[in-house]
Amino acid sequence: MLLGLAVCVGLPPTVAGSDQTADEVALGAQAAKEIESRYRVVTDPAMVERLTRVGGVVARVVDRQELTYRFKILDIPGVNALGVPGGWVYVTKGMMRFIRTDDELAAVLAHELTHINHRHYYIQQDRQSRMMPAIVLAAALSVLAHSAAPLAGVSIATRGALANYQRDLEKDADLTGISFLMKTRYSPVAMLTLMEHLDQVDKLTGQPDLGPLYQDHPRPDERVSYIRDDLRGRGLPIIRRIPEGYLVLSLEPPDPAGSEPVAVLVDGQPVIQLGATVEGQSPITRAQALEARLDAFFNTDPAPYDVRAVGLQGLWSVLGGQLRLFEVTPQDAAYAKGSPQAVAEQLRGRLADVLAAALYNRKF
Repeated sequence: MLLGLAVCVGLPPTVAGSDQTADEVALGAQAAKEIESRYRVVTDPAMVERLTRVGGVVARVVDRQELTYRFKILDIPGVNALGVPGGWVYVTKGMMRFIRTDDELAAVLAHELTHINHRHYYIQQDRQSRMMPAIVLAAALSVLAHSAAPLAGVSIATRGALANYQRDLEKDADLTGISFLMKTRYSPVAMLTLMEHLDQVDKLTGQPDLGPLYQDHPRPDERVSYIRDDLRGRGLPIIRRIPEGYLVLSLEPPDPAGSEPVAVLVDGQPVIQLGATVEGQSPITRAQALEARLDAFFNTDPAPYDVRAVGLQGLWSVLGGQLRLFEVTPQDAAYAKGSPQAVAEQLRGRLADVLAAALYNRKF
């Protein structure tokens, strides 16, 4: 998993075609039964709907469409997830609370689905051929719970056998997960922001020393580095605001009737209401144009001081860096019952405020 092991409980080393898939699904059912006998499955409708919805989007773009993918939440406070052979994906309640957006949830699921699609448990089994199946399952459950307790009594030598096989598979899951995300509506940068968030928490709080069992994973800062390099290598701009969930633009109402006034909101806060039709353009058309310009401006990761109100020969505009965001017309001033300068200054001030507030929401 993101953060954990793909469960392995003893597959035949080589099985071909549909027989392999059938055995894999049977194994997954066995492992799922064991997991769900130990941990309560969360049934909260909103949480289940969210996981199922996002999981469905990602599952439609993975390579192995012959599998039925099942997504469930386990009542575990730790931040983790687990991919199980045959199509089962478990996400902990702690992870559901940790991710900030659906994009980051999609990144978690893309990672886990890679473990399943690339049959990483076959590779693990080859590397662990001398280990008892029960010990391997215990190790997977231990990682999922983020506790060494299930491994009580397991020798240091046995734990050491788990310590050196996972790094390449985790990297493959991270980077293939990016490829899957690129085929969805979710931002592939979410794989980076998720790992940056985990790295920040790791640095701020530290992690318990659980011994060599957990050294099989690359460290969060290592993963941040290679994920960032991979995104750049693909030519993808690293825009964090979407997966981190700040500077979110919306219109209210989103589908107005006729010339009904429309407010432009940033992070739920109205920055301007447009109610005037100008040169045949309705309020909704003008609001959508402003929304698009703000989106481009926000993607530059601006600071509050990058927004300015500028007056020239009686015409007032609001600039974002070098981009003209909004030009106040006499109709706008009349609708607002103020001067063009007052309208421009109000919009500038509100945009500066939401940018300042966003600075405190990034990466945490």
